[in-house]
Amino acid sequence: MRSLLLALLVAACSGQRGGPEAAVQQLISSARTGDRVSVYQRLGPETRNRILALQTTSRRSSGRLVMKPDDFLSVGWAPPAWEPAGMRTLHREGDSAEVEVYSASGERHAVRLVREGGEWKIELPGR
Repeated sequence: MRSLLLALLVAACSGQRGGPEAAVQQLISSARTGDRVSVYQRLGPETRNRILALQTTSRRSSGRLVMKPDDFLSVGWAPPAWEPAGMRTLHREGDSAEVEVYSASGERHAVRLVREGGEWKIELPGR
């Protein structure tokens, strides 16, 4: 948790507040607190469309809609596989970017982002 707070402070101080790295930090923070609505709002259009397809399938099989799109997200229920120690922007061009999140032990994960309505949104990998 201290590493997340430190990363947020570094991002804020370095002017990254509205950039791709800040968007990833906000997603991590929302997921850690279990805020599914906030996580869903930070997802990109492709990812949201996949979730909406699940919602449509659920509606067809049950005959009525009982779940909201964010109900399909599982956040904050299990500890992460590793703690982020930092991140860096791998590339940023127009309305797309890729941020690498890394741990102190060397694990790395690239996160794809798109800009939608002036905000950076995270696109989760598909199947």
